[in-house]
Amino acid sequence: MNSYPFGSGRPDPNSFPNRGLADAAMRILPELGGELALYPGPRGYEPMRKLMSDRFERREGVGLPVDQISLTTGSMQSVTLMAQYFVEKPGDTIIMEEFSYSGTIGAYKKEGAELIGVPLDEDGMRMDALEEAISSATARGKKPKFIYALVTYQNPTGSIMPLDRRKELLDIAHKHDIPVVEDHCYADTVYEDCHVPSLITIDHEATVLHIESLSKILGPGVREGYFSGPEPIFSEILALRRDGGPSTLNAAICYEFFREGLVDHLASINGIVKEKRDLMFKKLGEHPDAFEWFSRPKGGLFIWVKLPDATDVITCEQAAESRGIDYATGKAFHVYHDDVPYLRLAFGYATLDQIEEGIPLLAECVLEHQG
Repeated sequence: MNSYPFGSGRPDPNSFPNRGLADAAMRILPELGGELALYPGPRGYEPMRKLMSDRFERREGVGLPVDQISLTTGSMQSVTLMAQYFVEKPGDTIIMEEFSYSGTIGAYKKEGAELIGVPLDEDGMRMDALEEAISSATARGKKPKFIYALVTYQNPTGSIMPLDRRKELLDIAHKHDIPVVEDHCYADTVYEDCHVPSLITIDHEATVLHIESLSKILGPGVREGYFSGPEPIFSEILALRRDGGPSTLNAAICYEFFREGLVDHLASINGIVKEKRDLMFKKLGEHPDAFEWFSRPKGGLFIWVKLPDATDVITCEQAAESRGIDYATGKAFHVYHDDVPYLRLAFGYATLDQIEEGIPLLAECVLEHQG
């Protein structure tokens, strides 16, 4: 049976730079010497932190302080550290988009947090709903510990929060003295020029912690990410780490590979994935009865799709699975885990042929399972 892997947000497997990383390892390993015999400390390999600051400055116009960058085992370690720091007892509240990354939802619930979902529109989290959510939670004695937000290529919707709304988000956070955790893990997956400054670069008195990842431009198996933030919070979060620090070997190889090749690598991988995104747009548009609406993200790895309200999402998923189609249901991204007539399609990993064949098959499954 053919397979159609639209479920997981992974980059194109053929773009993984096997030879480039192998060559980088051969160059850097002799230089590491006895460094690999030492624990790396909570911040991690300094040359990689400097490179991440430079990478951030090229994109955002301002660098991050190198001493306020901590490398992590993927961005999910950063995500989890935020809850470990801010959540003091079971039932403490965290505000996030009503639809958000399923991994974050699971991690924060595991930490004992109560999640409050804020409705979204085409520009991301709605600010009127955010104000209402904060006021309601505070009135019942549960002032939110922080706001978690994916403001750039939001997962799963792909939306980009405009600058005016980003400033309003920071205004609200500052007014209520609530920190903001900005998950910026898709910032380098760009297919159209649409840059909006990240929250941490906006001149504001609000407290912002910033998370990034290399998984989306290299591969999730590499497990390389980082977080940054202001003092004293940054150092207090570092004190929670009990892992001996991030891998020096991983960081050194990635550093050596990206030191001179980051721009070319991004151009190559984003060009490959953009072609897949465009084809998926085309195929979805050919089946308006099954796919009533779908997002058209300018970056990221996902398309958010609205199904007819009468769709039996459970039997539809079962039928799709029987035909080799893997996708993520809308329920997986809903903070309250409600069955909703949405699905998320990932376009980075599948081949063009799989997209060409798989989307019409998925449309058949949707139309066959109308209540």
